[in-house]
Amino acid sequence: MPKKPATDLVADLTWAELYARNIREHLKILSTVVKKIGTGHELTESAALLRRQLEDANHTTGELRKMTGITPRRLN
Repeated sequence: MPKKPATDLVADLTWAELYARNIREHLKILSTVVKKIGTGHELTESAALLRRQLEDANHTTGELRKMTGITPRRLN
């Protein structure tokens, strides 16, 4: 697989950051609403799928940190 130009990599990471910001905003709203309403099977399954996808994304960012030599920082 040929190497991607740095501009492509930066663009991909910028889009990922925008998606992550949007997801965080949606999760805050959803968490508040779900506490007030009941949850159905479909909503529960979708939330479980989202959690697995975000776990995978977290793993991918860890791999990217390793590849670039960035030491993980502790979250407070």
